Amino acid sequence: MADPGPGLNRTAPHWRGRQVLVTGHSGFVGSWLTTALLRLGADVTGFAADADERTRARSTGLAGLGARTVVGDVRDLDAVHRTMAARPFDVVFHLAAQPLVSAGLADPHTTLGTNITGSLNVLEAVRRCTPGVLVHVTSDKCYRNRNWPWPYREIDELGGGCPYSVSKAGAELVFEAYATLLRDTGAPTRGASVRFGNIIGGGDFAVDRLVPDLLAALDAGRPVRLRRPGAVRPWQHVLDVVRGLLLLADRLADGTVATGEVLNFAPPGDGATVLDLARALDAAWVATGGRPAELSADPGTRFTEDELLRLDGRKAAELLGWRHRYDLGASAAAVVAWHRAVRAGTPPAEETAAQVEDFLRDSSDTHQQTDGQAGEQQ
Repeated sequence: MADPGPGLNRTAPHWRGRQVLVTGHSGFVGSWLTTALLRLGADVTGFAADADERTRARSTGLAGLGARTVVGDVRDLDAVHRTMAARPFDVVFHLAAQPLVSAGLADPHTTLGTNITGSLNVLEAVRRCTPGVLVHVTSDKCYRNRNWPWPYREIDELGGGCPYSVSKAGAELVFEAYATLLRDTGAPTRGASVRFGNIIGGGDFAVDRLVPDLLAALDAGRPVRLRRPGAVRPWQHVLDVVRGLLLLADRLADGTVATGEVLNFAPPGDGATVLDLARALDAAWVATGGRPAELSADPGTRFTEDELLRLDGRKAAELLGWRHRYDLGASAAAVVAWHRAVRAGTPPAEETAAQVEDFLRDSSDTHQQTDGQAGEQQ
């Protein structure tokens, strides 16, 4: 495999000892990012709400790896500001969010408050504290989805009808305002915003999401009912996304990426269907000794979903020199391996750390992907 790039070589000195703040560190993506940063030698502070048993368990596991934890709500500006002012942070990754479309429909006020006010508070704290780098994260749901057959680019219209989509579009507009302020005032902070495609990986326990629901059905030997088997999404493994975040922080720090850039994080190609991913997970399950699943369409639907959501990730790939390592099959295999290890008794934080170590250490071209298909889930 080609050189993995700055930030992914364990001997690279520039991450060792760097002060890093991760909001939402105990969430799904945040926990993988924090684990990678700790393995690279960064001094990591995590800021997150003590929301539920799963996130508390992740936070405890990360503390065992060396993370410093602050319990707080991103809707509380004073708490965010105190945390950011406590240390001279080199890098801030803002991932704290309400990440589910279905939860946005059930509780729009919390979703809009967490995702818009949360970004507002982090950006205001950045304005006051001026860390070296800010990586601000939203979602591909920030685009007004017209079910186009072609992928959305960074210049396409923001918006959307549901509370979750509006919250992500709103967060992007807040970022735009503060990025302009940072540039115009000559602030030393360099910041960019990332719009995630659909991410899969071990440790995602959210309800009403494809991978957790499918793994639960495989565990129980139940038939798998797919809400929209033909729906297309830009699936990608969480470790590829973590790699992109580390590369972006590097490029912001060295000035290669300018303040105010927005980047889609998506795999190459046109994405894959829900059925494609279900079959890949089923194949990985069977390859590790499981029984094949019975896959079929679910005639009922709990909420309206868009059929097509393709995301153009070429800008990030070119600007960061970033290529995904895992295609859809390798992503599914990694998810199933994590799930089986944890079911067999390996602590989740330990298995995550093991997969991170393998990813950082791997220099083969086994998983390299240049033009194939490979997330936030359906």
